[in-house]
Amino acid sequence: MTILIQNCFHWIGYHYVNFLLEKGIVVKGVDKIDTEKKENLYMFIGRNSSFELMDSPKNNKAKIAIVIGDCNSAAPCIDAERIFQLDVNGLKNKIDNATIIKAPLLFGEWMDMTEEGLVTGEKIIRFDSVKFQSESVYIGDFVKATYPVLKLPPNSSNITVFSKKIFLNESVKLENSIYIRDNVPIEDRMKKVLTHYRRYKKFY
Repeated sequence: MTILIQNCFHWIGYHYVNFLLEKGIVVKGVDKIDTEKKENLYMFIGRNSSFELMDSPKNNKAKIAIVIGDCNSAAPCIDAERIFQLDVNGLKNKIDNATIIKAPLLFGEWMDMTEEGLVTGEKIIRFDSVKFQSESVYIGDFVKATYPVLKLPPNSSNITVFSKKIFLNESVKLENSIYIRDNVPIEDRMKKVLTHYRRYKKFY
């Protein structure tokens, strides 16, 4: 099976690529290496024989395609049996016939961050804030939880991913939701992420 990932060097895209390669899956990544950070991420996975980097998905057929965030002019050229589009901070351009995966507040290695919090747009969500402590999900858990969805029969329903810390009321359709139960304390996750940030700070 071949999976195409557009925006593969977005920090979330990178985690998907890394996870899939570890599963022995062939990955076609679409992105432009136009920043030092992307160049660095490419160094971590570029030598893997199961990974191929492309400027455009055009003429590259894949069974499954994952688009991280908003689509660009190349997105409609994706030739895949199933397309999943990840909604991180709200989508302006949704891809026709794509299943939208609505992500919770994600954190992990290579995200935009400072010592105090994660950066989303022009604001910082502090790690000690109620929002972060109650809503955030570690990227590794998110990728692992959404992976089985890629193998399900086609379904036009969109999918929402929740942290175990979010109270699910009756308005939530559980059959279209993924409920992540994290048994690792958030403090332990953050210690690992901060250690990584301090080690590779100049590449963030």
